[in-house]
Amino acid sequence: MASSGLFSELKRRNVFRVGLAYLVASWLLIQLTDILVPMLALQDWVSRFIFLLLVVLAVPVLIAAWALELTPDGIKLEKNVERAPTQALPYACSQ
Repeated sequence: MASSGLFSELKRRNVFRVGLAYLVASWLLIQLTDILVPMLALQDWVSRFIFLLLVVLAVPVLIAAWALELTPDGIKLEKNVERAPTQALPYACSQ
């Protein structure tokens, strides 16, 4: 049951969305690097460096997705965001 709670918390904090967006942006940057490095006659280690940089930066990005929340007032710590109480769905009421 603990993993179900963790999964729902990750989903609520948009960690999966941020991870997917980071994965897509990283793939795009790797493709761009693969095209531009030979075209600009850069060293071969530039491609490897960018790949390793993207891998290393994935952890801080996911931690930031967990800890921060994007609100209309700007970026706030997740614990400082006031959430509206969850409302029951109309069909769940038995009256």
